[in-house]
Amino acid sequence: MSEGTDLQLKTIHGPENLTLALSGDKMLTIGRRPEHDLILASGATVSRDHAFLTPHQVGKSRKWTLQDNGSRHGTTLNGVRLEPNRGVSIRAGDLIVIEPFTFQVVDPHQKRNLTQTIDDSLHATGASIRRIEKTQGGGLAHEKLRALLTCSREIHEAGSEVAMAAAVAEAAAAATAFGNVAIVKPAGSEGMVEVLATKGRIVNDGVPNISRSLLDAALEGEPVRFQRTEVVDDQAQSIMQYSIEEALCVPIMLGHAVAGCIYLDNRDGQLQGQHVMDDVEFCTGLAEITALAMSNLMRVDIERRHAEERQGLLLGTVGALVAAIDAKDTYTQGHSVRVAWLSKTLAEAVGVQVTTLEEIHICGLVHDIGKIGIPEAILRKAGKLTDDEYDRIKQHPVIGEKILAGVPQLCTVLPGVRSHHERWDGRGYPDGTKEKDTPFFGRLLGVADAFDAMCSSRAYREGLDRGEVLEEVQKCSGSQFDPELVEVFLTLDFSEYDQMIAKHTSQNPL
Repeated sequence: MSEGTDLQLKTIHGPENLTLALSGDKMLTIGRRPEHDLILASGATVSRDHAFLTPHQVGKSRKWTLQDNGSRHGTTLNGVRLEPNRGVSIRAGDLIVIEPFTFQVVDPHQKRNLTQTIDDSLHATGASIRRIEKTQGGGLAHEKLRALLTCSREIHEAGSEVAMAAAVAEAAAAATAFGNVAIVKPAGSEGMVEVLATKGRIVNDGVPNISRSLLDAALEGEPVRFQRTEVVDDQAQSIMQYSIEEALCVPIMLGHAVAGCIYLDNRDGQLQGQHVMDDVEFCTGLAEITALAMSNLMRVDIERRHAEERQGLLLGTVGALVAAIDAKDTYTQGHSVRVAWLSKTLAEAVGVQVTTLEEIHICGLVHDIGKIGIPEAILRKAGKLTDDEYDRIKQHPVIGEKILAGVPQLCTVLPGVRSHHERWDGRGYPDGTKEKDTPFFGRLLGVADAFDAMCSSRAYREGLDRGEVLEEVQKCSGSQFDPELVEVFLTLDFSEYDQMIAKHTSQNPL
């Protein structure tokens, strides 16, 4: 299932149990007014027009963007307060807080490491689970404090949520008297959690076994504890069918939202003893460290999403410019797309860094944008160009550079746009640079542009045979083209390029 398709918002904490299906092509609104798609009438801190969700079609998938509508009390995504009127894409697993509600974004089709918790609510009495004040138990022992400081480095250095959870589970198992640990997060469905990491014997017959009542209590935002000796109902067997003697569950808080829990227990008669409060304090500190690390990861993730959205807007603009070129000169339809592919493929083959490949691809897409400033009569002329007409054509690299100079995100591609008609021997245009004085992007595009021009049909001639084209490229090595690039270019696999030629030809038969 494509990301962002058939998502749902499900309440995991709040005065009402609400669900909003993210479907259709219209904007969905959130607030206190009765006309909203998600009505939060019982929330005094909810604005009348609090936030909205907007769908965007990206390829074959639909993505949704969440935007706070300048609400008084704000909207948080994964513990990060959203800037008013600035949208950010949402994904499955996200936590959205609109006080007093906490929603989770759920994709019913997404495969995750989910498990059903033990349903002990029908049998366990109120005496089986206790809330624990965080201030109880005195100060941490020196050895536990050292352990907390040691593990905090590993937790903060983790580059992903799963790696961070593994470090937390390792620390909790090593520094407490509990033998079994699980790091879990809400899954948006009743009784279901996503298991991020485990230690010890949490897993039984391939399935993690965790008390639902304990987790439900911890999801209220306070550490909770279970002890077998406190069970007074003879029917309270479901939590003990796995011989759980005692258990502790500490929430991981992102702001006011419970982002996950540290669950610990002992089984098969291995009682912890009298130092449970030391472990409570240790795990409370561990949860706070984890929350800080998780918040940092979330902030980085949200900035990454903003960057992806900006990149998407940029590529959309580039696509519109390419379409404008194709509309002006239908004989070269698809030329820019093919040159972009050839340039990027050649760059990859010569070992260019991944971060630069996308810039080269964009440079290939926009390299002929300056043709917008050339009269169509010249671009589509079937006969030989006059000297004046050829001089006009030769202006398009400079025109293209001027057009794109006002787009800051495209500053790195400007040298390639200007120099893609320069030659290795210095007889090109517009500047007559030679050899490696010509920018690298320009030398790449020079080979790709000429190759595609020879392969494809134009108003004044049919496309040449592939063998002839490669022979011509080889012949011009060291005069028109960078010889090092030609050597690599001749080894490329052109099968995908041939498919592109066939597709573009069928779309615009001459």
